[in-house]
Amino acid sequence: MKTYIAGFTILFTILTGNLAVNAQQIEISNDSLQVVTPPIPKVIRSPKKASIYAALFPGLGQIYNRKYWKLPIVYGGYAGLIYVLGWNNNQYKDFFQGYRIIAAHTSTADMKLDERNFLDNLIKNPSISLDNPSIFTNISTQLKSGKDYYRRSRDLTIIGIAALHVLSIIDASVDANLFDFDISDDLSMRIEPMPVFLGDQNLIMGFNLAIKF
Repeated sequence: MKTYIAGFTILFTILTGNLAVNAQQIEISNDSLQVVTPPIPKVIRSPKKASIYAALFPGLGQIYNRKYWKLPIVYGGYAGLIYVLGWNNNQYKDFFQGYRIIAAHTSTADMKLDERNFLDNLIKNPSISLDNPSIFTNISTQLKSGKDYYRRSRDLTIIGIAALHVLSIIDASVDANLFDFDISDDLSMRIEPMPVFLGDQNLIMGFNLAIKF
């Protein structure tokens, strides 16, 4: 009987030992599995492409850089300048036509009816009579000044549109250069006292400023 018990004990020990080894192997095998996360591709923007897009069409460079919040600024600037350009150009045309008419005559006596009506609609002041020679000369001078003024304003507006376009291109290029600029969250500043020894061995206290970014 003792022989059977001893044999059973030995067999049980061998079996439990094998199970423990298998469990350990399975546990090690499971622990050795690692989930490899693929690296997130770094998004970059080409300053050259951004500049070309901005030059081809207003706001396209900002769209390429994903700076959508700048689009109302860009398009609002273009819309405002284009409106001013149209208004100045229309005023210039009216004053130019009025000056051309009044410069071709010495008085209103030899004017055609449509020319006289055009001048009256341009002046829009019933109290001003072009039949008065002194007023006629004064109106001629004012029309010339108005023509020159609106022409200058129109040309300045064109320059403003060109400047806005150049600024849009520069802005797109700068944004593309700074698109992948990494700003660390660890921004700190430390101020601490620092002893300073002068040439005559005198000790003075100063401050050391350290900025980490």
